[in-house]
Amino acid sequence: MTTLFAFSETEDGEKWAEAWQRNEANRHEMFEKIGVKCRTFRDSNNPNSSGVLFEIPDMTAFDAFMETDELEQAMAEDGLKVETLRLLKEFPA
Repeated sequence: MTTLFAFSETEDGEKWAEAWQRNEANRHEMFEKIGVKCRTFRDSNNPNSSGVLFEIPDMTAFDAFMETDELEQAMAEDGLKVETLRLLKEFPA
């Protein structure tokens, strides 16, 4: 299992958060189809700063999914500022 933390800025933190709400066709479901569990975060002092903690059972599948048009479209719809995206991989202490 690999754990990643993704940090990014968004155009509108509320819009981004709505896409992750547990309802029909949410972002959790997008990642669950490849077995990835997600936890979402927002900066209380800057609601346009967001983060997602990913628990990834298969990095090959995750990397392939990150390159899909589906994910690119979702990030654009959610107002994610892709140029600010940073992925931090957990390492053993």
